[in-house]
Amino acid sequence: MTRHSPAIQPPDLSRHIPSLDGLRAFSVLLVLIGHVAATHGAPLWMDKPAITSLGNIGVRFFFLISGFLITTLMLREHARTGRIDLAQFYLRRAYRILPAALTYIGVIWLAFQLGWIDLSLSVPTRAQDQDAPLRHLLHALTFTANYNHDYNWYYNHLWSLSVEEQFYLLWPFVMVLAGLSRSLRVAVAVILLCPLIRLAMHLWADVPEIAFNREFQAIADALAMGCLAAMLHTRLSAMPRIKAFLTHPLAPLAAGALLIGAAYASALVSRPFAFVGGQVLSNLGIVIILQHLVRTPDAWAGRIANLKPVALVGAMSYSLYLWQEPFLYFLVDSWETRFPFNLLLSFIAAWLSYRFIEQPFLRLKERLHGSPARSTAGAP
Repeated sequence: MTRHSPAIQPPDLSRHIPSLDGLRAFSVLLVLIGHVAATHGAPLWMDKPAITSLGNIGVRFFFLISGFLITTLMLREHARTGRIDLAQFYLRRAYRILPAALTYIGVIWLAFQLGWIDLSLSVPTRAQDQDAPLRHLLHALTFTANYNHDYNWYYNHLWSLSVEEQFYLLWPFVMVLAGLSRSLRVAVAVILLCPLIRLAMHLWADVPEIAFNREFQAIADALAMGCLAAMLHTRLSAMPRIKAFLTHPLAPLAAGALLIGAAYASALVSRPFAFVGGQVLSNLGIVIILQHLVRTPDAWAGRIANLKPVALVGAMSYSLYLWQEPFLYFLVDSWETRFPFNLLLSFIAAWLSYRFIEQPFLRLKERLHGSPARSTAGAP
């Protein structure tokens, strides 16, 4: 049982938080754009670092959303029952994450066994390693793909799901064992320490550049920023100036400018600064956008985020995240990996996964455990 902390209340939002399906749609579309840009048949103007790097920005959005939602759900449970039930938390996460993920991992492994795809090719080195497929499979199954730097494309994207699973493993225990007030301090400490960790990795650790964007200790501040936003949401509502800024119609534009400056301009000035400080500014821009959308769903940005087609893409975002990878493979030139067929096939596969895997298991969760079939928390 967690300690009572009346100063930390769940966000004063409706049960189904507005705009977040739309924000998830925006996030996964950034991932799609970043990946499709380098595929065969895509417009040549897209194959530029400024476009192909959008995928990392999209994933960072997912991390902020996840930290915000998971913390919100646990704060609501604590406010309702006075405790956080870890067993039920992990059971809900298992229903939400594992069926679709394990199906994808299994289908890809079967396709490899049938000789349809190649899991032995390393994307970073372009070298073949016949012992690599089993290593890639084990990283995928143990959710440690974010530490597999010599990755293969088909399981490559599972690095971000691995970060999410590591977050699910750690953060609920922090909230239960430390209590709410101390958990808030932990989140602040992570936000302050992660840039220093990235600096130390840059100065003294012999790691590839990809480690700064994937390893948990280097990217946990994005998740912690979402957690902090949830824990301070109600408190910020009582601060007129901050609330006025977060709800101002120009707030998402200002945050977008900050995000672009942090993500791109800082990289042009200094790659090390982009990793150390630019990521901090990116997180700040994203959390402002998140706060604006959930607080003002009737403003212009919120109305776009809550359009039914946009919300549908957001609802499918987990399956779309999983199944876009084999079709958006830039090293393979075949009809199913050529633009625009690759994009169409990504949506078809995602819809099949959403309709026949995700939704049935969420309904099963509702039937067996009384949980709502429509989950408010999604994976990257």
